Amino acid sequence: MTRERVTSRYLLVILAVLALALVAPAAAQETTPRVVQPGETIEVGSEPLVLDLINLRDQDTFNPVTELRYYRDDDPNKQVVKVIGVPNDDYFKINVYTLDGKYGRYFAYSKADGLIEHNSIVFARAPIVTVTQTQTAATVTETPTETITDTATATTQAPLPGLITIAALGICGLLAAAQKR
Repeated sequence: MTRERVTSRYLLVILAVLALALVAPAAAQETTPRVVQPGETIEVGSEPLVLDLINLRDQDTFNPVTELRYYRDDDPNKQVVKVIGVPNDDYFKINVYTLDGKYGRYFAYSKADGLIEHNSIVFARAPIVTVTQTQTAATVTETPTETITDTATATTQAPLPGLITIAALGICGLLAAAQKR
């Protein structure tokens, strides 16, 4: 009886460690921000991007960027079309829904420094990945042959971190319940 309890505890510990090993990579996903340089073009899609906007700060004062501003015709002397608040300029998340269809040049703005004209970035729509099929027919003088080539391009997405966490907790719960019996 004692040997069974010790064995089931070791089994529970091993399975808990395996569950944590599944959760750790998913939790670490998207934690490293992409460092943005002034003038850079960033392709934005539906998946959130984490950006580090520190290089857009005024290099003399180094005050944080608090907003990204989109002006009509990319001219800071014209009307502001869209303002995106930046609560933390070294870890800023953005996606298609943040831009709301307003792609183009965004100028850095700091509450302390005002508009930083020479530090801007361009947001562009990320290309949509599509699956294409190409068919080519090749003939040889002796035997006609047909060659069909499928070119498929697809994106690989990591599983949802929440789903992995729920599955890991469920497994641990089942093991804990089995241990009590």
